[in-house]
Amino acid sequence: MTRRASYAAIASAALPAAALLAGVLLGGCAKSGFPPGGPVDTVPPRVLVTVPADSTTRVPTDLEIQVLFSETMDRVSVRDGFRVYPAPGTPSFRWSGRWFRVSWEGGLRPNTTYQAFLSAGAHDVHNVSLGSPVTIRFSTGDSLDPGKISGVVRARTLPTKGVPIWAYPESLGRVPDFANVLPSYATETDTGTAYVLSGLPLRQGFTIHAVYINRNGAFDSLTDVVASHPAVIRLTPERPVADSINLVAVDPRAPATIRGKVISPDSTARYRVEARSDSDTTFVRFVERKGPGDYLLTVPPGKYRMRATRVPRAAGEPAEEVRREGVLEARPEEQYEHIDFQLKTFVPPEPRR
Repeated sequence: MTRRASYAAIASAALPAAALLAGVLLGGCAKSGFPPGGPVDTVPPRVLVTVPADSTTRVPTDLEIQVLFSETMDRVSVRDGFRVYPAPGTPSFRWSGRWFRVSWEGGLRPNTTYQAFLSAGAHDVHNVSLGSPVTIRFSTGDSLDPGKISGVVRARTLPTKGVPIWAYPESLGRVPDFANVLPSYATETDTGTAYVLSGLPLRQGFTIHAVYINRNGAFDSLTDVVASHPAVIRLTPERPVADSINLVAVDPRAPATIRGKVISPDSTARYRVEARSDSDTTFVRFVERKGPGDYLLTVPPGKYRMRATRVPRAAGEPAEEVRREGVLEARPEEQYEHIDFQLKTFVPPEPRR
């Protein structure tokens, strides 16, 4: 029996067995048949069987990838969330019940390790998502490429779960054209903010990026955010695994916070702390309080000149003011502490006789 015939026989035998297994597992489940007003579906769908299975080698180049789900899926979300790396070409998708099948007109390349990836956002007809991404590694050669890159995504205001992670060849530079060039490999962070790219070729360098892409799936440099690892990751036979390749994501539009104290012996006065833009003096953010004490001011990223003022109690009364020396450069998500202002007690002038 040839290698291709042997593989086809194994795959064919797996399909009815998988279908029977799915029937047994789902026999007592009425998720897709709840009567109107019945329980709401909250159970995530699962991938029961894949052909080929993860880590399979000697896969024929005319392979058709097959995925069996535990329940009826939203076909658009599965199609849009499915990718194979490196990309073999334009895919063809078809469905047979809960079986999802993908093939390519030109087939796969010989002696190549591939990753079939399904996003955690793929969901069933009740809009319940998988929750975790699915990756299937397989090879048309005798072994899988051993390269592996892993790490976590850290962020203060941006999400850390389900974040796309893209790997590009270093030949495209430290900042690839994300809008027009597809990544060579990709995955997503899991529920613990971690990611793993495996089955990577050796003797190559990669740049790694966390990409916060908009909902339509097309990268927009004006609105989307990218967090890149500062160094090129080169995998070699001596170093096939690179771990702790962590990414720090900062939202460039997130505000900064400024904290400090107004210090004054006058507990009855009102005080105003303001940040005035250094480039546009008409833009001012301020906060007021009665009596001395702590203040908190939130400002967009930018450069500001800070000052505190005692608000006059009556018309004609001079306003006491204290300015902070220099310019405060407020960066996104940063916190600036101890921006304090010392004011004196105002003594009103004696009335004229």
